[in-house]
Amino acid sequence: MFFNPSSGVKTSQAELAALEQAANDAGLEVVRVTRNLDCASLIRERMREGTRLFVAAGGDGTINAVIQPLVHTDAILGVIPVGTYNHFAKDLGIPLSWREALEVVVSGATRPIDTARINERFFVNNISMGLYPELVARREEKGRDYPRWKARLYAAFGTLQKFPHVAVTLDSEHHQEVIRTPVLMISNNSYDLSRLGIEAPRLALEEGRLSVYWLHHMPRLALTRFVARYLAGRVREAPGFRSFRTSRIKVDSSKQHLRIGIDGEVVTMATPLVITIAPQSLSVRVPR
Repeated sequence: MFFNPSSGVKTSQAELAALEQAANDAGLEVVRVTRNLDCASLIRERMREGTRLFVAAGGDGTINAVIQPLVHTDAILGVIPVGTYNHFAKDLGIPLSWREALEVVVSGATRPIDTARINERFFVNNISMGLYPELVARREEKGRDYPRWKARLYAAFGTLQKFPHVAVTLDSEHHQEVIRTPVLMISNNSYDLSRLGIEAPRLALEEGRLSVYWLHHMPRLALTRFVARYLAGRVREAPGFRSFRTSRIKVDSSKQHLRIGIDGEVVTMATPLVITIAPQSLSVRVPR
């Protein structure tokens, strides 16, 4: 079990210690995730020794680190969601209580799901460009010890002042377009954008398709109106909103590097970006 005790903000230290002990009692080797830990190398070493179950106890970023060597193998991913948002766990119906999630890890069913790939890196939720990576980067400037609500306000104010855009060329099987947008997202399977609120779920993770979403260039006021429609579950009615589905897309830019959010973590990647779907390439423990 790859345990990231710093990934969440809602779980107390006592509960995290209890989780670590319960995992040990369940027969799991517990490895604490640090910045210097090479998860992929350690997983490959354990796989050579015969281990086939690997658990990510943390948030979506921890899951992303753990899945890299697991895709297209017979290994199984277990998830204990103790992160901030836990989008992946919610989409799979994994309990948010760590005790119940640990029970799923030990005795749940195994389900093959899709992953997606951007250049040489896999992801399970989405990648994003424009406002979101800027928002996350500014929020993380304040560090983990700074109150999260204050960090979010600081990030939102700074991001809207800067109002970042990306200018890219989208090239897929049936769609070619040059766009300039404040928001570009490509997801592993489709989000249900009719649902009320900010956490749109995915109803399936076995469609074998990417979903591409973006907004045409718009002023700040128009973006505010779009956000209001999004929160009301009426995003598809918003002027300037575009989407399509594909199995492969190339994103190119005049810039040599772009800042990208991948499963909630911000990285810088060289262009062009090639994003593909990998159907049923990862086995995950889910509730029976």
